Amino acid sequence: MACTTNTSTAFPVQLQSKPTVTEKYYVAVERCGKSGSFTFETTIHRKSDDAQIGGTTSSGVILLFQNLLSEKEKPKQNLIKRQVRQALKKAKAFSIGNYGLTHAERTRYLRQLGFQNTASGFSSNPVGRGQYASDGVIYDAATGQPVKQGGKDEGNNDPFDPEDFEFKDININIKGRDFREEYEDLSYPKGLGSNRQDRIRFEQLYSKGRILNTGDDILEGQVFQREVKRIEGSVTLPIVTGIGDRNQVDWQGATLNPLQALGASGALSLFSAAASGQEIGNAFTNAAGGVQEALGRIQDNKQVGSDIKQAINVYLAQKAVGAQGLLSRATGAILNPNLEMLFNGPSLRQFGFTFKLSPRDSDEATQVRKILRFFKQGMSVKTSSSNIFLKSPNIFNIRYQTFNTDGDEIVHPSLNIIKTCALLSCDVQYTPDGTYMTYDDPFRTMTSYQLTLQFGELDPIYDSDYTELDSDQDQVIGY
Repeated sequence: MACTTNTSTAFPVQLQSKPTVTEKYYVAVERCGKSGSFTFETTIHRKSDDAQIGGTTSSGVILLFQNLLSEKEKPKQNLIKRQVRQALKKAKAFSIGNYGLTHAERTRYLRQLGFQNTASGFSSNPVGRGQYASDGVIYDAATGQPVKQGGKDEGNNDPFDPEDFEFKDININIKGRDFREEYEDLSYPKGLGSNRQDRIRFEQLYSKGRILNTGDDILEGQVFQREVKRIEGSVTLPIVTGIGDRNQVDWQGATLNPLQALGASGALSLFSAAASGQEIGNAFTNAAGGVQEALGRIQDNKQVGSDIKQAINVYLAQKAVGAQGLLSRATGAILNPNLEMLFNGPSLRQFGFTFKLSPRDSDEATQVRKILRFFKQGMSVKTSSSNIFLKSPNIFNIRYQTFNTDGDEIVHPSLNIIKTCALLSCDVQYTPDGTYMTYDDPFRTMTSYQLTLQFGELDPIYDSDYTELDSDQDQVIGY
């Protein structure tokens, strides 16, 4: 298979400030196949050794391979992804994505780069604003549909062709007011920033909403794609006692008695017949005949005694008149419900943290006040520019951090990883010691505060989340 590759200019990422450690990366996009059926693959490379450290999905989601990242790279993944995203924006100008492509190929290419609204990736406007040409046909870049010329649809004489119908991603944007984009890097106690004590770090993300994928991505199970912007600054606190997690999934009991199974079989046969092109009237007739034949086989079966047939008749009578327990009353028996436990869906985890903050001097008092403000303001509801809508509060990334033998800060391998969370509640006790007491400073800082935070994960835990961490090498506990 013939393949062509275009690469981006190498871009630097500072992985460590003291001493400064900078690594360069580049993005490569490979086009394979032949005209009319081109496929695309995007990979992310470390320039120093040309090692592939990640790539993008067909919908442009950036993935970094945890087992291929260095210890210095792992804490800087968000920074690497931001730089990769900028490189992908420039990659829309690559020659392999701009020449000799059909409309479908161009759309695939742009989505590989993360352009869900494919109109934003089109730069060729040969006819008018927001239009592009492919194979002699003029398309509207926003809809991807042929533009009517002289009262006719170019490239399609049919007013509507079901095969041309395309589900569009749902991306509705409500403009919000300006929001706070930066906090300080805050920590408590004062010496935490300069020692190697294990810690927990909180960072905020501004949630722009979600794109509902209804195109090709939905076939890959990628229904939702969250759009976020990182808020500068963080809060770092000591790891407290009582931390833990609870992974749960929902299983529920379900039943399917023999008559229900027979009815389900008939319904499935009906749908299968209709899907195969059989006329709906014939499909119903055949399905009804099949059910009648099955009932006849039951009645003719010597293994089915008269008492069983009678019980079935009572059961059907019970359903006909809506009586409860008629079969059990009359026969002392019930149809075998075939009870079993069935998977009903995942559950979302919640995490609670309680910190006692007792500032010892004016510097710590300032840090504590700002820490409380960080969480309180971060979870506050935002208003739209028009005040007609309310926009969601910021969301949070939470990480347990420790240090390796080189003194570099890394994600704690022996504690659970927490996905992006919403801050559900923020409780502050201003007199946790039972006495009102303040320092004699201009702000009258309380001598002690108790901060209780309750978070809820936004997404469930999937098996693939563990695989992506370390390729199932089981080097970390995971989620």
